[in-house]
Amino acid sequence: MKTIIILFFLTTCLTFAIPSFESLGWGFTIDAIKGFYPEVEREFTPSSEVTKYNYYPKDTDTGKIVFYLVDNQLYKIITIFDPTKIKSADVEDMFNDYSKQWGTPVSAIVDSTYEEFSLKENEQTWIVGTTYISLIGQDYFDNDNNLTNSKLIVEYGLIDPAKRKRKSSLNNLILDKNN
Repeated sequence: MKTIIILFFLTTCLTFAIPSFESLGWGFTIDAIKGFYPEVEREFTPSSEVTKYNYYPKDTDTGKIVFYLVDNQLYKIITIFDPTKIKSADVEDMFNDYSKQWGTPVSAIVDSTYEEFSLKENEQTWIVGTTYISLIGQDYFDNDNNLTNSKLIVEYGLIDPAKRKRKSSLNNLILDKNN
């Protein structure tokens, strides 16, 4: 019986483990997340279904990690890097490491113009089991085309299993990616 329980535990961990967050799994509650990240802080969200919790790692190049939960179940994690600590070579190394681990990503380039600024975004997305991992670079420009802000984000999200079975396109696989 003990062997069956251990095998079930290992299978569950391997199936639902999140790359870069192997101790966590999709569907974890905030209490389970606090077991690994006890200093998470709840962030106000206007939605009653989605809750966000922020974690601010110390002594790393990560500025903040945001855990998104729907009905108290983890479904997305966003890592926002500290722009004063991460350099272009670091981004290139991350891209190369991810590509070695997970193959060629699906690429998307976004170029949007708004009244007060424009946004240029480069997104590379890998599918790993039930998870998508997106490496996202965002550059914000003012109306005179001066760079005003730059962000590096890695987004981990749960892929909707029903859509995965239908072999939907990458954009349709992702559960509510824009929240």
